[in-house]
Amino acid sequence: METKDIFIFGFIIIFVGFRLYQKYSKKKSAEGNATPGKSFSPGSAFNSSSKDDDYEPYSKK
Repeated sequence: METKDIFIFGFIIIFVGFRLYQKYSKKKSAEGNATPGKSFSPGSAFNSSSKDDDYEPYSKK
């Protein structure tokens, strides 16, 4: 294999991985919108629960 072939193969692998990621994130956002009370944000992994407590980190109580 030449260097050119390795670059083409690497580009194809990256492109396919990116497309699969897009498909997965689109599917997850559609599922998140179908269930009431839960929202899906691709940027946040800890967005599943709301903050209902009275925790104030800098309240100096």
